[in-house]
Amino acid sequence: MTDEELIAAFEPAMLGLLPAEGQPVHAESLLALCLADGLLEVMQWAKEGTGADPAASMWLGALRWHRLITGAFPAGAPEPVARPTDHALGLILSSGGAEIVPGSAESSLAGLASGAMGTRAEPAQPEAQEDAALTRVLPISLAPYVDDQLRQDWAEEAICLTHGHPQLREEARRRATLRPAPEEAGPRHQLLGVVVEDLVKRWKAATT
Repeated sequence: MTDEELIAAFEPAMLGLLPAEGQPVHAESLLALCLADGLLEVMQWAKEGTGADPAASMWLGALRWHRLITGAFPAGAPEPVARPTDHALGLILSSGGAEIVPGSAESSLAGLASGAMGTRAEPAQPEAQEDAALTRVLPISLAPYVDDQLRQDWAEEAICLTHGHPQLREEARRRATLRPAPEEAGPRHQLLGVVVEDLVKRWKAATT
Protein backbone atom coordinates (compact mmCIF):
# COMPACT_ATOMS: atom_id res chain seq x y z
CA MET A 1 0.00 0.00 0.00
CA THR A 2 1.13 3.55 -0.66
CA ASP A 3 1.41 6.03 2.18
CA GLU A 4 -1.78 7.68 0.96
CA GLU A 5 -3.59 4.34 1.04
CA LEU A 6 -2.33 3.65 4.57
CA ILE A 7 -3.65 7.00 5.75
CA ALA A 8 -7.02 6.36 4.09
CA ALA A 9 -7.24 2.89 5.66
CA PHE A 10 -6.75 4.23 9.19
CA GLU A 11 -10.33 5.43 9.70
CA PRO A 12 -12.20 2.23 8.73
CA ALA A 13 -9.67 0.14 10.66
CA MET A 14 -10.15 2.14 13.86
CA LEU A 15 -13.92 2.15 13.49
CA GLY A 16 -13.71 -1.61 13.07
CA LEU A 17 -12.44 -1.85 16.65
CA LEU A 18 -15.72 -0.52 17.99
CA PRO A 19 -18.72 -2.57 19.07
CA ALA A 20 -22.25 -2.05 17.89
CA GLU A 21 -24.43 0.41 19.78
CA GLY A 22 -25.37 -0.96 23.19
CA GLN A 23 -22.59 -3.56 23.23
CA PRO A 24 -19.59 -3.39 25.60
CA VAL A 25 -16.20 -2.46 24.20
CA HIS A 26 -13.14 -4.66 24.67
CA ALA A 27 -10.52 -2.99 26.85
CA GLU A 28 -7.80 -3.90 24.34
CA SER A 29 -9.64 -1.90 21.69
CA LEU A 30 -9.43 1.15 23.94
CA LEU A 31 -5.74 0.43 24.53
CA ALA A 32 -5.20 0.33 20.77
CA LEU A 33 -6.80 3.77 20.47
CA CYS A 34 -4.69 5.18 23.31
CA LEU A 35 -1.50 3.76 21.79
CA ALA A 36 -2.50 5.17 18.41
CA ASP A 37 -2.78 8.60 20.01
CA GLY A 38 0.66 8.10 21.55
CA LEU A 39 2.07 7.21 18.15
CA LEU A 40 0.26 10.21 16.69
CA GLU A 41 2.15 12.44 19.12
CA VAL A 42 5.40 11.16 17.59
CA MET A 43 4.12 12.08 14.13
CA GLN A 44 3.04 15.52 15.31
CA TRP A 45 6.48 16.19 16.78
CA ALA A 46 8.11 14.91 13.59
CA LYS A 47 6.02 17.28 11.48
CA GLU A 48 7.36 20.12 13.61
CA GLY A 49 10.92 18.90 13.12
CA THR A 50 11.37 17.38 16.58
CA GLY A 51 12.25 13.77 17.30
CA ALA A 52 10.47 11.58 19.85
CA ASP A 53 10.85 7.99 21.05
CA PRO A 54 7.96 5.91 19.65
CA ALA A 55 8.28 3.17 22.28
CA ALA A 56 8.19 5.68 25.13
CA SER A 57 5.28 7.53 23.55
CA MET A 58 3.31 4.30 23.21
CA TRP A 59 4.11 3.47 26.85
CA LEU A 60 2.71 6.83 27.93
CA GLY A 61 -0.38 5.98 25.90
CA ALA A 62 -0.64 2.68 27.76
CA LEU A 63 -0.30 4.47 31.10
CA ARG A 64 -3.12 6.82 30.12
CA TRP A 65 -5.19 3.72 29.32
CA HIS A 66 -4.34 2.33 32.78
CA ARG A 67 -5.73 5.49 34.33
CA LEU A 68 -8.77 5.30 32.05
CA ILE A 69 -9.55 1.78 33.24
CA THR A 70 -8.59 2.02 36.92
CA GLY A 71 -8.77 5.72 37.72
CA ALA A 72 -5.07 5.91 38.58
CA PHE A 73 -1.59 5.43 37.15
CA PRO A 74 0.53 2.47 38.28
CA ALA A 75 2.53 3.24 41.42
CA GLY A 76 5.93 4.66 40.52
CA ALA A 77 5.08 5.26 36.87
CA PRO A 78 5.17 8.60 35.07
CA GLU A 79 1.87 10.49 35.04
CA PRO A 80 1.51 11.95 31.55
CA VAL A 81 -1.07 14.60 30.86
CA ALA A 82 -4.19 13.43 29.07
CA ARG A 83 -4.36 13.29 25.30
CA PRO A 84 -7.66 13.98 23.49
CA THR A 85 -8.46 10.29 23.02
CA ASP A 86 -8.13 9.08 26.61
CA HIS A 87 -9.75 12.28 27.90
CA ALA A 88 -12.82 11.76 25.72
CA LEU A 89 -12.99 8.05 26.48
CA GLY A 90 -12.84 8.83 30.19
CA LEU A 91 -15.82 11.14 29.92
CA ILE A 92 -17.81 8.49 28.07
CA LEU A 93 -17.02 5.72 30.54
CA SER A 94 -17.58 7.85 33.64
CA SER A 95 -20.96 8.99 32.36
CA GLY A 96 -22.09 5.44 31.62
CA GLY A 97 -22.06 6.07 27.88
CA ALA A 98 -20.13 2.86 27.29
CA GLU A 99 -19.19 -0.26 29.22
CA ILE A 100 -16.08 -2.43 29.06
CA VAL A 101 -16.17 -6.18 28.46
CA PRO A 102 -15.69 -7.64 31.96
CA GLY A 103 -12.20 -8.99 32.54
CA SER A 104 -10.84 -7.79 29.21
CA ALA A 105 -8.37 -5.37 30.82
CA GLU A 106 -6.82 -7.66 33.41
CA SER A 107 -3.89 -9.10 31.46
CA SER A 108 -2.53 -5.77 30.23
CA LEU A 109 -3.19 -4.07 33.56
CA ALA A 110 -1.00 -6.72 35.19
CA GLY A 111 1.73 -5.99 32.67
CA LEU A 112 1.72 -2.29 33.52
CA ALA A 113 1.42 -2.74 37.28
CA SER A 114 5.15 -2.53 38.07
CA GLY A 115 5.34 1.07 36.90
CA ALA A 116 8.40 0.21 34.80
CA MET A 117 8.43 0.30 31.01
CA GLY A 118 8.57 -3.14 29.42
CA THR A 119 11.07 -3.34 26.57
CA ARG A 120 12.17 -5.90 24.02
CA ALA A 121 15.20 -6.60 26.21
CA GLU A 122 13.13 -6.81 29.40
CA PRO A 123 9.45 -7.30 28.53
CA ALA A 124 6.68 -7.17 31.08
CA GLN A 125 5.29 -10.61 31.95
CA PRO A 126 7.89 -12.54 29.89
CA GLU A 127 5.80 -15.71 29.74
CA ALA A 128 2.40 -14.05 29.31
CA GLN A 129 0.48 -14.69 26.12
CA GLU A 130 -2.79 -12.88 25.47
CA ASP A 131 -3.92 -12.86 21.84
CA ALA A 132 -6.19 -9.87 22.41
CA ALA A 133 -3.08 -7.77 23.03
CA LEU A 134 -2.36 -8.01 19.31
CA THR A 135 -5.18 -5.53 18.71
CA ARG A 136 -2.74 -2.71 19.41
CA VAL A 137 -0.66 -3.67 16.37
CA LEU A 138 -3.41 -2.48 14.02
CA PRO A 139 -2.70 1.27 14.10
CA ILE A 140 1.05 0.57 13.94
CA SER A 141 0.57 -1.43 10.73
CA LEU A 142 -1.00 1.66 9.16
CA ALA A 143 1.69 4.18 10.13
CA PRO A 144 2.80 5.96 6.93
CA TYR A 145 6.27 7.08 5.85
CA VAL A 146 8.12 4.26 7.63
CA ASP A 147 9.28 0.88 6.35
CA ASP A 148 8.00 -2.51 7.43
CA GLN A 149 11.11 -3.20 9.53
CA LEU A 150 10.38 -0.17 11.68
CA ARG A 151 6.70 -1.07 11.93
CA GLN A 152 7.72 -4.54 13.10
CA ASP A 153 10.01 -3.08 15.75
CA TRP A 154 7.27 -0.75 16.96
CA ALA A 155 4.77 -3.60 17.08
CA GLU A 156 7.07 -5.78 19.16
CA GLU A 157 7.83 -2.86 21.46
CA ALA A 158 4.11 -2.23 21.91
CA ILE A 159 3.51 -5.85 22.90
CA CYS A 160 6.49 -5.91 25.29
CA LEU A 161 4.94 -3.07 27.28
CA THR A 162 2.60 -5.66 28.81
CA HIS A 163 3.47 -9.15 27.51
CA GLY A 164 6.62 -10.99 26.53
CA HIS A 165 5.85 -14.48 25.25
CA PRO A 166 8.05 -15.16 22.20
CA GLN A 167 5.15 -16.42 20.09
CA LEU A 168 3.14 -13.29 20.81
CA ARG A 169 6.08 -11.09 19.89
CA GLU A 170 6.63 -13.00 16.66
CA GLU A 171 2.95 -12.70 15.73
CA ALA A 172 3.03 -8.96 16.45
CA ARG A 173 5.91 -8.55 14.01
CA ARG A 174 4.05 -10.57 11.39
CA ARG A 175 0.87 -8.53 11.75
CA ALA A 176 2.77 -5.27 11.49
CA THR A 177 3.33 -6.00 7.80
CA LEU A 178 -0.27 -6.97 7.09
CA ARG A 179 -2.95 -4.55 6.00
CA PRO A 180 -6.44 -4.99 7.45
CA ALA A 181 -9.22 -6.22 5.22
CA PRO A 182 -11.98 -3.63 4.80
CA GLU A 183 -14.56 -3.88 7.57
CA GLU A 184 -18.17 -4.45 6.59
CA ALA A 185 -20.12 -1.25 7.01
CA GLY A 186 -22.48 -1.37 9.95
CA PRO A 187 -23.67 0.68 12.90
CA ARG A 188 -20.99 1.35 15.49
CA HIS A 189 -21.14 2.72 19.00
CA GLN A 190 -22.02 6.36 18.41
CA LEU A 191 -20.09 8.04 21.24
CA LEU A 192 -16.99 5.94 20.73
CA GLY A 193 -17.28 6.67 17.03
CA VAL A 194 -16.98 10.39 17.75
CA VAL A 195 -13.70 9.73 19.58
CA VAL A 196 -12.37 7.76 16.62
CA GLU A 197 -13.42 10.50 14.20
CA ASP A 198 -11.42 13.04 16.21
CA LEU A 199 -8.40 10.72 16.31
CA VAL A 200 -8.65 10.20 12.55
CA LYS A 201 -8.87 13.94 11.93
CA ARG A 202 -5.71 14.57 13.94
CA TRP A 203 -3.94 11.57 12.35
CA LYS A 204 -4.64 12.94 8.86
CA ALA A 205 -3.51 16.43 9.88
CA ALA A 206 -0.18 15.04 11.08
CA THR A 207 0.42 12.83 8.06
CA THR A 208 -0.75 14.92 5.11
